[in-house]
Amino acid sequence: MNIVIVSGERGEGKTTFLKKAVAELHNRGISSFGFFAGRVVDEQGREGYQIYKLPGGQKILLCRRDAPETGNLHLLDFWFDKSAVSSGEKWLKAGFNRENPFFILDEAGKFELDGYVWDSVLQQLINNNKGTLIIAVRNKFTDKIIEKYKLNKHRLTVKSDLLFTVEFIDKIERRQND
Repeated sequence: MNIVIVSGERGEGKTTFLKKAVAELHNRGISSFGFFAGRVVDEQGREGYQIYKLPGGQKILLCRRDAPETGNLHLLDFWFDKSAVSSGEKWLKAGFNRENPFFILDEAGKFELDGYVWDSVLQQLINNNKGTLIIAVRNKFTDKIIEKYKLNKHRLTVKSDLLFTVEFIDKIERRQND
């Protein structure tokens, strides 16, 4: 499996980079499976995150800070909706039976390192050993994610400059076809 980690700080452009990559894959007729994450703020000013399905754009509230009524999995300040996590897992797994799938996971970090949220599906994707997995990861978690999931055993690229180019997609598409 080819694995690309898009690494950066919060708000630095990881999701924007992923969106540009998915748009370029779409322009080439290549499907991607998984989701983008986006920050939302409710009327009371509480922060949360939605996930947006690939392909299609369906959105679902994943978690909210300090809002127990929105979820049944409490991690740090966030309450996660287990049904939203299950939906995200299904969206990723939809590519399992495809010839050369591109999987998009936005993002992996502390919760996955502790065995929660996307940990199980991330392990399944890596063990599937087929296609290309593109993961957004904050800089401070990159080395730990590589170590935990033994990503050095795969064709690993860490993209930290967040400058999107068509040539970058050319490179990962070539690696997938090698």
